[in-house]
Amino acid sequence: MITHLKIKDFALFESLELSLSDGLTVFTGESGAGKSLIFDALASLFGGRCSTANIRQGKDRYSLQAVLSLAGQNLAKDYLMEQGFRYTGDEIVITKELMKDGKARVKIGESLASTSHLRELGKTMAEIHCQNEQLFLLEKSNQLEFLDRYGNLESLKFKFKSALQQYRHWKQKLIDFEETRRTMLKRKEILEYEIEEIESVSPKEGEDESLSTEESLLANGEKLAENYRLVLEELVEKENSILKVFPTLIHAIQKVSILVPEKKEMLEEWEEVYDRLKSLKSVIREEEEELFFSPERLDMVQSRLQDIKKLKKKYNVSLAEINLLLEEKKSELERWNEQAGDEDFLRIKKDQCLAELKDLGFQLSKLRRNVISQFEEDVQKEMADLGLEGGKLQVVLRWEENPEGEVEEGSKSYFLSESGLDQIEFYFSANPGEKPRPLRKVASGGELSRVMLALRSVLGKQAPSPQMLVLDEVDTGLGGEAAEAMATKLKKLARNSQILLITHTQQVAASGHHQIKIEKRQEGGRTVSIASILDFEERKRELARMIGGKQLTSAVLKAATDLLMKKAG
Repeated sequence: MITHLKIKDFALFESLELSLSDGLTVFTGESGAGKSLIFDALASLFGGRCSTANIRQGKDRYSLQAVLSLAGQNLAKDYLMEQGFRYTGDEIVITKELMKDGKARVKIGESLASTSHLRELGKTMAEIHCQNEQLFLLEKSNQLEFLDRYGNLESLKFKFKSALQQYRHWKQKLIDFEETRRTMLKRKEILEYEIEEIESVSPKEGEDESLSTEESLLANGEKLAENYRLVLEELVEKENSILKVFPTLIHAIQKVSILVPEKKEMLEEWEEVYDRLKSLKSVIREEEEELFFSPERLDMVQSRLQDIKKLKKKYNVSLAEINLLLEEKKSELERWNEQAGDEDFLRIKKDQCLAELKDLGFQLSKLRRNVISQFEEDVQKEMADLGLEGGKLQVVLRWEENPEGEVEEGSKSYFLSESGLDQIEFYFSANPGEKPRPLRKVASGGELSRVMLALRSVLGKQAPSPQMLVLDEVDTGLGGEAAEAMATKLKKLARNSQILLITHTQQVAASGHHQIKIEKRQEGGRTVSIASILDFEERKRELARMIGGKQLTSAVLKAATDLLMKKAG
């Protein structure tokens, strides 16, 4: 509820401050005094349309402020928490300024906000029905809410909403899977090719080094054989080869050592050289015999070295790492193959959720259709009590056909919303014989307010009133018993709500727990509107004016007093 309201430079209001209470507060005053302007300000504060035409002449902006009590307003508190708006205790202040250039400055608490924030916050706390704003009843979702509460369908609707969330979860998972499917298949093909490529070579650790050595040997085989042959010829095979003439040399050195004993060591050196040459001859002979040269083997070795080199270059790894890479690619391919099986799982889950969703949606739609007739009848009775005798409210329920809809029935597909298959709209006619048309197109502000009261009365405890109702001239054209019925309904609704109401009907005004009079005055050559909270004596005089006009006779004052006392009782 609003506990305090400030209005500055808003149309006829230069400066206004009001303290407001719970219960029924009625606003009265002469026509044109500015009563509806206060309600327009309230609508603007709760995110309604705002116009620079409402800026007081000569001013550059208007400013509005309300202190809101959040006691018991869990939806409002949840919204504020979700959006990051802080508040102290059970109160929060909302402000709005509109400049001449059309720019608005909004604050919720100490934080800057947007008009849409005000609108969403307002939906959690208030219904505003005034001449310039209809913030609740005209929304189709709220019309459906009235029907569901009447039919006690909230529990089933909650189950449907939960099932819808599950269905959308699995549907999105499947969509995400299918979106990555092409990428997955391409990657799978690449992995399969790379695994086959590595396995076709199957290199062994260290194989590149051993092959390089063999290649070098094979590539130089002819030259090696030629040089080995030359060495052997010079050592042993020629007629005067080294090893053949070496014994003669040693024999000569022996003679020298006999003649010159000091040369004996030289003989030993020559004999050692001879032994060494014979040993080298054996080595060379063995290597010559083991020497193998094959052009075919050389081609094979060079080809395999080239294959290994390509693998190492392509994957930028050493030969020691290539087999680790192969295992990694096999593991990744296995994961892709496992994920391919997830598609079937996702489709099964989505189809299961859709089947449950369809069943709940059909149940919900059937129960709604079952209660529509009684709902319309009950509302019509209440409307008659509120001065809309002969008026009719009709609930039009339809399914929205959509080629991409989730639910198929017959040859058609239908769209699912958070509230089910059904799209509903209230149709209304104020007079007998008139064809009902959409409520949003044909009902006046007063008629809308009375329809809302009729709905509230029908729902009773099933749909308690919001903390605040703002009603502009809901009793227009009412008198006698209809006005009495209206007053009774308003007072009953106000037991648990703050109702702010503009009225020209004395029965309704007298039923108010509080009364505020709006009047115009001339100050400094300008017209200003002011508001006064009336005490008991002031209320008597104001009711007398409403009953008998400006002539406040004793009879009229007595009638006003009696009416006030009666309603107070």
